[in-house]
Amino acid sequence: MGQLHERIGFIGLGIMGEPMALRLVRGGVPLVVWNRSPEAVDVLARAGAQAAHSVADVFDRSRIVILMLANTEAIDAVLGQAGHRRADLFAGTTIVNMGTVPPSYSRQLDEEVRAAGGMFVEAPVSGSRRPAEEGTLVGMLAGPERAVCEVSPIIEHLCASVTDCGEVPAALTMKLSVNVFLIALVTGLAESFHFAQQHGLSLDALRQILDAGQMSSPISRLKSEKIVTDDWAPQAAIRDVLMNSALITEAARGRGIASPLLDVCRDLYDEAVQRGDGSLDMAAVIRAITDRTASTPASHDSGGTISIRGSRGESDYAAFVEIWRRAIDATHDFLTIGDRNAIEARLRTAYFPSVTLSAAEVDGRTVGFCGVLDESLEMLFVDPAHHRNGVGAALLHHAITNHHVTRVDVNEQNTSALRFYEHHGFEIVRRSPTDEAGRPYPLLRLAHNVTR
Repeated sequence: MGQLHERIGFIGLGIMGEPMALRLVRGGVPLVVWNRSPEAVDVLARAGAQAAHSVADVFDRSRIVILMLANTEAIDAVLGQAGHRRADLFAGTTIVNMGTVPPSYSRQLDEEVRAAGGMFVEAPVSGSRRPAEEGTLVGMLAGPERAVCEVSPIIEHLCASVTDCGEVPAALTMKLSVNVFLIALVTGLAESFHFAQQHGLSLDALRQILDAGQMSSPISRLKSEKIVTDDWAPQAAIRDVLMNSALITEAARGRGIASPLLDVCRDLYDEAVQRGDGSLDMAAVIRAITDRTASTPASHDSGGTISIRGSRGESDYAAFVEIWRRAIDATHDFLTIGDRNAIEARLRTAYFPSVTLSAAEVDGRTVGFCGVLDESLEMLFVDPAHHRNGVGAALLHHAITNHHVTRVDVNEQNTSALRFYEHHGFEIVRRSPTDEAGRPYPLLRLAHNVTR
C-alpha cells in the first residue's frame, strides 16, 4: 500500500463502510471521506482521514472515489438520478462501487460514467462487518482492465482474496450468485436452531456439534454464536438481506430461471422486516420462524372474523394513529425521524379529514384502516401483529368494490407493499423521484388491471 500517494475518496460510512474505511486509513491509505450523517465522518477524521464538506469536495480532491452506499436510492442521491447524473464529477475519475445494486443499474451507471470521460469499476464484497474489520472480505472486480489493475491494490487491503470477473456487470452478478448460498445457509442454520429449541434440546450442544462437523464454516460459527446468545447486533442487517433476496429473485425472473429457495427466504425476511426486525442481524430471522410456529390455523385467519366498517370520525383517530405508527415502524425504516414526525403531526388535522376512511376489525378490535379519495387509495395500514392474516387484503377488496379504487401510490423503498399490490392485480405505470411533498422518497404509481 505504500505506493499509493494520491488521496482516495470514500463515500458511505455505514455498517460495512465505516470498518472498511477505517482499515484503509489505518493501513496508510490517504482518504478523504463524506457521509450523509456526520458522526461516522468524525470517527474517520479522528483516525486520520480528511473530512470533505460535500460530495463535490470528495471528487475535487480525489481521482479514485469509492462508493459504499446502501442501495440505488443512496447512489442516486449522491451522483444524481439516471439521465441526470452529475457528469461534471466524472471526467478523469475512476468510480468504484462496492455496494450491491441490480446488475442492470450498474451497467447503466457504467455507460454514463464512461460517456462523461470517467471509468467505472464494480467491486462488491462478500462478508459482513467482522470480516470488514479484519480485512478478510472476498472481493469481486469488473470493469476496464486498466482501471481494475489500478483499483486492485486498494481492494486487496480489505480482502483475503480478489477475483477479476470480467466486464460490468459480471462482478455484481457473481455477488448475487454468492448470496444465494449465503442467505440459504444462514436461513437454514436459523431453522435448525429453531427446530432443536422447539424440541427442548440444548442449543449450546447443537452449536458444539455443528462447529465440530464438516458443515462448519466461519459464517456458521459466527451466526450460531449470535443465535445462542441472542446477540442481534447487525453484521448483516435483515433489511439488507431482504434487499439482496429481492435483487436475486428479480434477476432470476429476468433470465427466466427458477429461484425456489430464495423465493421462500425473501418472504421470510419480508416477514421479519414487517415484525420490526429490519435493523437486526440476519440471524434474527429465527424470530420470524418462531412467529410462524406460534401461529395456529386460526391466527392465520387473523384470530377471528374480519369485518370492515365505515369510520366513526374523530373517535377513530387515536386508534388509527397508533396503527399507523406501528406499521411505519415495521415497514418504513427508510423515513427520517424528522419526516416521520412531520407526517404524523398532520394525520389528524389534514390527512384523515381529507379522505373517506374505513376500519378493519377483528373480534371488535380495530386492527387496520384505509382512506380513499377520488378512486385513489391514499392510505392502507394494518397493525403489524395482523400482517399476513388477510386484513390488508380485506381492506383493499373493500376499497375496490365499494369505493371503485383503481390506483395507489407506493414508496419505492417499501418493497413488501409493492409485492402486496402487484399480487392483487396492480401494475406500475409511473415513477416519481420524490413524494407528493417533494421529499426524497420515490413514489411508484400503480393502476388496477380491472380486466384481470
